[in-house]
Amino acid sequence: WFQAVAAQTLFKGNIFFNGPRAALNFNDGFGGGDEITENLLLNTCRESSDHGPWNSWDRVPYVTDLRTGEPSIIPADRLIHHNFVIANYNSQEAIDTDDGSAYHKVYHNFFAYGDSGLKSDYGGHDQYWRENIVAYVGSCYGV
Repeated sequence: WFQAVAAQTLFKGNIFFNGPRAALNFNDGFGGGDEITENLLLNTCRESSDHGPWNSWDRVPYVTDLRTGEPSIIPADRLIHHNFVIANYNSQEAIDTDDGSAYHKVYHNFFAYGDSGLKSDYGGHDQYWRENIVAYVGSCYGV
């Protein structure tokens, strides 16, 4: 799945597997408000191994009113919860938030393998990571 300039998407109860790159790739933050829940992601990044099963960027600010009802460049929080993610095929991490990705709430997930559970770098911020199980990784968090 690739998403760009979209918001308030619900991904629930899916199985993503055997992909050449990330199973879910969010190109920007746009308005936020997305919810990713009760999914199984595995056997991804089979041709690249340069990120994880879930990947995001946020390089350009957009003005929306989704967070508070008032115009703002701050998007609504993106919720990632109750997922089972296996970051095999030498994935760098289970959740990869690159290039300014922000306003994610990641909780109640199970992440296995990969170099780390969550990576947030290149200007990423406001990543709330709580009550996740991270198994068989090199580190739980990479910056």
